[in-house]
Amino acid sequence: MAVSSQLPHELSSVMGECNKAQPFRTYKVCQEIQLDNTQPQGEYRVGIKFNDQHIPDSPYKLFISPAMGDAHKLEVFQFPSAGVQADKPAAFLVRKNGAKGELDAKIVSPSGTEDDCFIQTIDSDTYSVRFMPRENGIHNIHVKFNGVHIPGSPYRIKVGKEDADPAAVHAHGNGLGEVKTGQKTDFLVDTCSAGAGTLAVTIDGPSKVSMDCTEVEEGYKVRYTPLVPGDYFISIKYNGYHIVGSPFKVTCTGEDLAERGAQETSSVVVETVQKVAKSKQVGPVLPLFKSDASKVTSKGMGLKKAYLQKQNMFTVHAGDAGNNILYVGVYGPKSPCEEVFIKHMGRNNYQVNYVVRDRGEYIVIVKWGDDHIPGSPFKVEV
Repeated sequence: MAVSSQLPHELSSVMGECNKAQPFRTYKVCQEIQLDNTQPQGEYRVGIKFNDQHIPDSPYKLFISPAMGDAHKLEVFQFPSAGVQADKPAAFLVRKNGAKGELDAKIVSPSGTEDDCFIQTIDSDTYSVRFMPRENGIHNIHVKFNGVHIPGSPYRIKVGKEDADPAAVHAHGNGLGEVKTGQKTDFLVDTCSAGAGTLAVTIDGPSKVSMDCTEVEEGYKVRYTPLVPGDYFISIKYNGYHIVGSPFKVTCTGEDLAERGAQETSSVVVETVQKVAKSKQVGPVLPLFKSDASKVTSKGMGLKKAYLQKQNMFTVHAGDAGNNILYVGVYGPKSPCEEVFIKHMGRNNYQVNYVVRDRGEYIVIVKWGDDHIPGSPFKVEV
């Protein structure tokens, strides 16, 4: 077993313990880390290999930060929890609580773009931190005091409209099953009815992959080409949240076409637009009617002459015309009729009443489904 790291260290011992009752050996690694002010803080990697092969999840990420100092004294308040929009400023306050030092802050977008926040002193103990996000999705705001993250930093904030629904996003395609090295494969991310948002696709595996994302009618098609066999994990997030089934485990077979290394990550981020599939009807689906409007009959004084401020009536008989929906409209010389009442009397027989307010010539339209009944439209004098 071999252990390596990027840290300045003294590897004091690697010890193994064998349990006769179990067919495995346990190792204990002791590592002493010595840092000084010249050693940069940040992310480091520690690799553990067995027979020159990385064990699962190796290399591990290790974060080194300087001493807390007074950073733990600071607190954030009036942080915007909702309603933050892209290209519009927002702000929150930071209270020092007597700490001495310098405050700095930056905002990191879903695509990885960093932008500095504007910091203004309100009084001797309070700062105002102003920022302006440039895209929709989950952002991270890093707030540091004397180079050290304050409690809770980085802060996550959702930017954009709340109508995006990650639960409505689905992914499918050959690229989420078994794949082969050197062969381009793809999968579709269906964002129909999910609203506009930020689509982030990340592929972790034994090698980097060439990846691109293109817009299609149903959503977005992601294409990639694996170069090294092994297990790849595909994470698909919408507005910072995993979609159904994410992360997907994809097994790749074939020959090594590139150098096998540590766990590698490839990613792509896309600002999506709202999509509705043409093949999917939105709203309720009407039944398939079988009817014949020519067999509908109508009678009544209300189809010939009407009187002001009175109930004018006629009847419609569609008992022999099949099943459908009766539509009645009354339009006057100045505007539509104010009141039209349709009452079903049974067996597709209807009574229609309407009231008019102005004198003149009116048009009464009666339809059985999409078709006019015989005599429609009717001219009525008031």
